[in-house]
Amino acid sequence: MILALVYFSNLYFVRSIVEPLASITETARLIADGSYGVQIEKKFDDEIGELTDTINDMSLKIKQSEKTQSEFISSVSHELRTPLTAITGWAETIQSGELRDPKDVRKGMDIIVSEARRLTNMVEELLEFSRMSDGRFTLSVEPLDLKAELEDAVYTYREFFRREGIELTYQDCPEEAVPISGDPERLRQVFCNLLDNAGKHGGSGKRIDVSIAQEEEFAVIRIRDYGPGIPEEELPHVKYKFYKGSSKARGSGIGLAVCEEIVTRHEGTLDIGNAEGGGCLVTLRLPIET
Repeated sequence: MILALVYFSNLYFVRSIVEPLASITETARLIADGSYGVQIEKKFDDEIGELTDTINDMSLKIKQSEKTQSEFISSVSHELRTPLTAITGWAETIQSGELRDPKDVRKGMDIIVSEARRLTNMVEELLEFSRMSDGRFTLSVEPLDLKAELEDAVYTYREFFRREGIELTYQDCPEEAVPISGDPERLRQVFCNLLDNAGKHGGSGKRIDVSIAQEEEFAVIRIRDYGPGIPEEELPHVKYKFYKGSSKARGSGIGLAVCEEIVTRHEGTLDIGNAEGGGCLVTLRLPIET
């Protein structure tokens, strides 16, 4: 009876622990060798079952991460190739002397400058994302006038939008200054990125409204375009890294993620939604110094 008890207890131990652990070990080895997404059949609801669920979840997340990284590399490669092709093509054409009309030369130079600026912005976004990923993303906080920083960004983009046929309106607040503590370079980066997105995705509405107001202990900046807006199912994902949704506009898909990081480190919030009557509305809130 004792031998039988030992035999059956060992058999139970082998079937309930040793064999499942061997299966889990083999699957973990497959994941380590690059077979991401492989799943283990769950046979028990005990601790072994919980371990199985954990490894299955890890495997799926690694697969998704690899897919996202691959899509990001492909997307960035395409986005970098497009402006480089335009710059190289027009530069070679101008250099060859084929263009005789000064208007054509001016048009070519405008395209080169525009594409070079877009390329620079894209590289800056990639550098910011790299700093965020490895913990080198820092702020140089100092007292500043938020209204003055916003006005500089609006002034910069107003002429650019005018050439694109887009009217940029700015509604000031009654306060002479809106004092906060922050990094002026980073905040200007946020404003420029949001304005650039408004023109890129909502420029078809030919109008962009920018306003700043002091609401209780917060400075509130709103940027609204009159374009097609964002599909409701995409709204929860627009600030995710690499997410581009159904938009056909060119970009790396990390600009809003960088903006979200900057605003969060300033103890503020960045909300993106659709405005009544159409278009996209971005609302930025930052705490005012008291």
